[in-house]
Amino acid sequence: MANMSKVYCEKIDLENLDLKKVYTFEEFEYINDQLKTRTIQLNGKPVNLFEYKNGKLIPMPQTPYAREKVVAEIVGQLRNWNIETHQNGGVTSSQGGFDFNVGGQRTIRAPDVSFTPKQTDRGLNALQNWTFQGQPFTPIFVVEVDFIESEAQFQVFDDRFRNEIFAQGTSVELGFLVDIGQDNNGQLVGTIHSWRWYENSNA
Repeated sequence: MANMSKVYCEKIDLENLDLKKVYTFEEFEYINDQLKTRTIQLNGKPVNLFEYKNGKLIPMPQTPYAREKVVAEIVGQLRNWNIETHQNGGVTSSQGGFDFNVGGQRTIRAPDVSFTPKQTDRGLNALQNWTFQGQPFTPIFVVEVDFIESEAQFQVFDDRFRNEIFAQGTSVELGFLVDIGQDNNGQLVGTIHSWRWYENSNA
């Protein structure tokens, strides 16, 4: 592994990543592994995580404080529900990635919040738990949180939910998009948009 890291280190300049380039899955894993201990700047935004789709790196910029507060609150409530109702599943935040394997193409997505049921969570092997090399699996519930400023921006999320998160072969049953903003008094407000697998199958 040390020799492999040295090879990638010599040919990948983290400060000058080419987002138009097609990267191997091993290179994607190496880059994300390096970003566990450092942050790079892309278009003026700090980035310490990438998603992966069709060989392309998809930056996941660090998020503003207000948005992350909402994510943390949802994670906390979901975790409490998981414990109090004895679901005993797995709750993850945006650092937890899943292989959605869309149309036979490896697509790594890291929802802001997700829940994986006990049956799946307890059945994972070491490769699935610690790498992206094992058999793909997905959660049954995902949440994305963002500040939606236009119809075009909402359409990006709608396409992602319908064509990736609910792609054939995934286990997702319910997805929320929490659209956050401020009211006239500067207080945080939110609107929830939802997708369900049976609705998507009829779309």
